[in-house]
Amino acid sequence: MASLRFLAVRVGDLVVVEGPLGADNDWWVGQVIHAEGGARCPANSLFQIACVDSGSIRTVNADAVLDILQAGPREPSGALQTPHNHAHQQQGSGQGHQQGDRHGGVQQQRRF
Repeated sequence: MASLRFLAVRVGDLVVVEGPLGADNDWWVGQVIHAEGGARCPANSLFQIACVDSGSIRTVNADAVLDILQAGPREPSGALQTPHNHAHQQQGSGQGHQQGDRHGGVQQQRRF
């Protein structure tokens, strides 16, 4: 079950990540800034992690995370975030006789 530790990782966590030489020889510490789930399953598959030493942002496979050093605030992000609607998104533009094309232009509807 220890190999599935990456399933508990969330945005804001400080984590130990396996480097390219393997867990025993090479590792680094970073803070998770984005978590991405799969298309068929919302479980973690990719992370964007900011390296604490260099500040560089790296995209890593979720299973490269070896352990969570410090848990951050439990707020979902990316594909794991639930959608929300605001009242202003429900309002129309007030231009009922116009339609926008896919390039942002506006075309008048013809009435016969």
